[in-house]
Amino acid sequence: MKRKVGIFLIGAYGNVATCVVAGTAAIVRGLTDRTGLVTETPVCEGLPLADLPQFVFGGWDVRDGSIAASASDFGERNGLLTPELTKKISRELKRADAEVRPGLLVNATPAVVAMAGAASRKKEKLAAGFKRLQADLRSFRDRHRLDDVIVVNLASTESMPPSDVPALRSLSHFRKAVAKDESEGLPASVVYAVAALDLSFPFIDFTPSVAAGSAPAREAAALRGVPCMGRDGKTGETLLKTVLAPMFVARHLPVMSWVGFNVLGNRDGEVLRQSGALASKVRDKDEALRRILKSDTTHSQVRIDYVPSLEDWKQAYDLVHFKGFLGARMQLHFIWQGCDSALAAPLVIDLVRMTDLARRRGERGTLPWLAPFFKTPIDCDVQDFAAQMMLFAQWCDEARGFGGDGV
Repeated sequence: MKRKVGIFLIGAYGNVATCVVAGTAAIVRGLTDRTGLVTETPVCEGLPLADLPQFVFGGWDVRDGSIAASASDFGERNGLLTPELTKKISRELKRADAEVRPGLLVNATPAVVAMAGAASRKKEKLAAGFKRLQADLRSFRDRHRLDDVIVVNLASTESMPPSDVPALRSLSHFRKAVAKDESEGLPASVVYAVAALDLSFPFIDFTPSVAAGSAPAREAAALRGVPCMGRDGKTGETLLKTVLAPMFVARHLPVMSWVGFNVLGNRDGEVLRQSGALASKVRDKDEALRRILKSDTTHSQVRIDYVPSLEDWKQAYDLVHFKGFLGARMQLHFIWQGCDSALAAPLVIDLVRMTDLARRRGERGTLPWLAPFFKTPIDCDVQDFAAQMMLFAQWCDEARGFGGDGV
């Protein structure tokens, strides 16, 4: 009997989540191929991975709407999900829509608050909200008789919390804060993460939030014996940085300056206009580069600007100013343009499949071998993309012979 795996998406009406649900349905119906899925490449050949027809989707969102409406809007604005395609997968979109519940609005940026719908705006004590999230997950699992549920954070970027938030010190501090309704400084992503992990459901953070790396989430993952991994999906400019930067190090060509200018539209771009959310995103993009170059003298800068008309088509321009033999000063320029959600969605599917297998193999806590999927992977100092892929391939070799169903 094949396993049924539930995928509960935080930010279920967002572009990435919409492309995950719609893309999965299109693949299952034979309307598109599996381009972009790392789990369909030779490195993953022979792994006992859950296949896409075994997925059941649900999720949370603070906004009013539907996945079907988001798919239609995305297609109109970005041209990928055509009316013909969405019509053919309408049944799957409606099925996922029936499983979306109101999200949790805690310490959200003003941009996110402005988007929120009436259901999420209702005043709710933290303890009641936490219990509601867990009830949503239990009900989803039981209603569909799922073998497991994997929660994936695809919500808007959060601001970095202050360093002295008591609720983030430990799992016990988190539980006390929830019981006393002390939400000040507590990111919603951490509440989502602990709600999932406390039920023994794996948690994946595809955003720059602190959730997967926070002390409460780490302790909950260890206590319940489940995987918990992040941070910040690596899809575009940073992917190129982690490919190119090792080349300069290997050839002993010191990088004097590396500056990147990013422009994008969609709700992600709008949220990143908030200074707190922007700082979280820029931190991850810059840290990935600095971990590779390991130079205190390199000038690096990342800019992200909102250009509404670009919609989901992100564009980056990078200038690399480096020094060569006899002091020759040389430059590398590159321009990257990609559909943000079309780059991210297959990686989300990959992460779910790999995390499900890790869970069945009895792995718990962080999964450093998933490093090539993240900008700043938790518990992994390896940032060179080729080296990260070697870690990933090594794990695949070890897991290839696994034949059990696990949990």
